[in-house]
Amino acid sequence: MSRIKITSPIIHTPSFRTFQIDAATLKGRLANIGLTTPMGMLDGRYYYTDAEGWSKLLPDMVMKSNLWAADKYDCDDYAWKAKMTCVDRFGLNAIAFVIGDIPEGRHSFNLIYTGVDWLVFEPNIGFGLAGQAFPIGNEGYKPELVLV
Repeated sequence: MSRIKITSPIIHTPSFRTFQIDAATLKGRLANIGLTTPMGMLDGRYYYTDAEGWSKLLPDMVMKSNLWAADKYDCDDYAWKAKMTCVDRFGLNAIAFVIGDIPEGRHSFNLIYTGVDWLVFEPNIGFGLAGQAFPIGNEGYKPELVLV
């Protein structure tokens, strides 16, 4: 009987610069823009990349819309999956899970830290802004609950 060994797919990781910031400083950067972390900060140190680095990584964190299933796999699951993909593949944890509002109503999405500012990231390819990073408040994205 033949055996087939299954291995994980090979994923090319683009080169990007990594920076570090302590939790208190990062929490202060959120406070400076009017956001709080009701659960506190989840880590002591955070790792992030700059805007150029994020532009290389974000395409890998856009999730297929065919994953969607009402109440089983919806916007919050896309945001969690994007966050965990970022941590697993790239070792960056300065990506927040967010619950907030968009023009269509309540929604989950992500925030990414660039070292300069926080940007909104929409991980669901079913949304017109999928894969883009843009300033908070633009396009009606208003974060309320932030976990990072």
